[in-house]
Amino acid sequence: MHRAFALPFVTAAALCSAPALADHPIAGGSVSGSGPVVTIAADTLPAGMLAGGLQVSVVRPDAYSDAELISLAGQHVHAHTTDYNLEAAASLAYGLAEHFTISARLPFVRRDDLREGHHSHAGGAVSNTVEELGSVSGIGDLSLMAEWIAAHNHERGWFVSLLGGLKVPTGSTSETSPDGERLETEHQPGTGSWDPLFGLAASKSWGTISLHGSGLYQLSTEGAQDTELGDKLHLNTALVYNLTGGEHAHAEGAEHHDREEAGAWALMLETGYEWEGRQQIAGVLEDDSGSKELWVSPGVRFTSPHGWSAGLSAGLPLWQHVRPSHPDNGFRVIAQVGTSF
Repeated sequence: MHRAFALPFVTAAALCSAPALADHPIAGGSVSGSGPVVTIAADTLPAGMLAGGLQVSVVRPDAYSDAELISLAGQHVHAHTTDYNLEAAASLAYGLAEHFTISARLPFVRRDDLREGHHSHAGGAVSNTVEELGSVSGIGDLSLMAEWIAAHNHERGWFVSLLGGLKVPTGSTSETSPDGERLETEHQPGTGSWDPLFGLAASKSWGTISLHGSGLYQLSTEGAQDTELGDKLHLNTALVYNLTGGEHAHAEGAEHHDREEAGAWALMLETGYEWEGRQQIAGVLEDDSGSKELWVSPGVRFTSPHGWSAGLSAGLPLWQHVRPSHPDNGFRVIAQVGTSF
């Protein structure tokens, strides 16, 4: 495989990531060079190759107004909202053996201007207010992943991979509000829980066109403050079109040489279904938590002949059912860059 087409991007599924507005995106990773941004491709690094990448995702919710938070608090729904959620994640991947790659991903998270509705009783009077919890940022939880190609046919261009891993509680769970009160676990950079990850990815190519599909499940366990965040599931598909020809197109001649010198561009269209279960605190299920969304995400990727690649994806929700503890999703933008060594 050409070096420029073997760059890894450890994503959230998206990536990356749990429901886009979730306070803790789904952990996990993938190796993808000229492939999709959100969907996990069924490819691995050559044995002995090391690669690194950086992914930045910004999620903008349809934020609740103060009046909406107060109204929900009056209905005993302790909803919260932010102006935006940002995650910047650094990743490393290594080809441990042929068809077997291991990777690690460490995020930095920020939740800007966190606000929450509050319902209280004092002196026989009922009060519904908005608490300003400030902006929360810090190192999040490390995720360790492995991808193994379980079946493949190089001549026909298809691969099927098994995914497995573990989210490790490296992030802080002791951040406080401006009043000094410890924030709930769902608002913390980390979770305090050890969460298994498992899934499946498949890819098929037809010259300049490739199709990818992946599913990744995160089994959440009890973490800090007796909190068990909801399980998470991502199901994604991606159609990728290479604008500058397939990997083996024009293998000889000046035209191939010119295209290699200029690099390769690819367009993609991704769809994703994202589900997050309801969370439990001290064994009590929170009925107002959890969500389901269907996303569409057009994107583009540039692969340089000098061993690096960059991708950009913009996502919009086609349909969503978000329980009232969170506002609906607005949009998200994901940018990636990476290189191999």
